[in-house]
Amino acid sequence: METNQSEPTIQATAFREAIVPGKFVRIEYLTDLSEFIKTDALLKRHYEEGGIEYLELGNGEQIPLDRVVSLSGKLSPNYPGYANYSCDC
Repeated sequence: METNQSEPTIQATAFREAIVPGKFVRIEYLTDLSEFIKTDALLKRHYEEGGIEYLELGNGEQIPLDRVVSLSGKLSPNYPGYANYSCDC
């Protein structure tokens, strides 16, 4: 049986596997003003509300999953090639 849905890529699978509540992670994301933020934080939970997935950090901050660039070094499939333009300065 053939479907129109593509298989999840290795990159997408690795990114999803990095979402582990209770784990201390390095998270890189874009704010609603397109500011690039890099921080180390406790990942409290992953949840969906109103059709949007969120990550909640230990400090209470809630980040839409579609704004997360990388999590624990795993690049989001929403930002392919982004690692080529960022630096660990």
